Amino acid sequence: MTDSKKLYFIPIIARALSSVEPKRAMEEAFSEIRELGNQAEYAEGFRQFLEFVKSVVTPSAQDSEERIQLVKNAIYRLIYDLATDTFDGDEEQKDALINAFRIIPEWNAEYERIKEETQAFQASETPMEVEVIKGDRVIGSSAISIEPTSISSISPGNYTIRFSNGRVLWEGNILPKDVIWAFAYPDKDLPMAAETEPSQREPTRTLILLNGELIIQVFAGLESGEIRLKSGQSI
Repeated sequence: MTDSKKLYFIPIIARALSSVEPKRAMEEAFSEIRELGNQAEYAEGFRQFLEFVKSVVTPSAQDSEERIQLVKNAIYRLIYDLATDTFDGDEEQKDALINAFRIIPEWNAEYERIKEETQAFQASETPMEVEVIKGDRVIGSSAISIEPTSISSISPGNYTIRFSNGRVLWEGNILPKDVIWAFAYPDKDLPMAAETEPSQREPTRTLILLNGELIIQVFAGLESGEIRLKSGQSI
């Protein structure tokens, strides 16, 4: 089966996201994807589409506009993973996705921008400043270094991790199970370990960014959690 058949849903979604009426366009796009998925030659591609939707559209998404934004965010996170060689898949899947994204000018440009910035970062001798943002407020920033930097009082919500020049590295939700001990470990008592240093605890979530150059770890606490930033060279 050709890559175009296995990933046939990508250009359909791209067309919908660029529409002046994305809500209606996305509904029509999903109908088109399902209709093509009934054909034997698109069966594998439709299976991949279902896996994609299952992984990005959370049950908590309240309306179609929120679901559209989740799909858009997931596409750009996938482009980021491909551009920084952090994609969790085999080489065949990686090549197929890159080829699919390259036929869409906007996504190809985003792929090239991220790839160029990642290469510039890896070649730079000056530590890059990274900001952690909740909503529209910067709650902490640090240069990437061997010595970890911790940002405390992390509550559930939508967070963005970006360079100080505005380049977004990651965006997503931090959940109660990521930062609150009772949700992270519902079957465990509240031990003294919940109040100890992060180095003595296991992270509830780990993000590996910039091709392993930046490690983000999230730790649960009693009432709020902690984010720890460190260079990948320190692990």
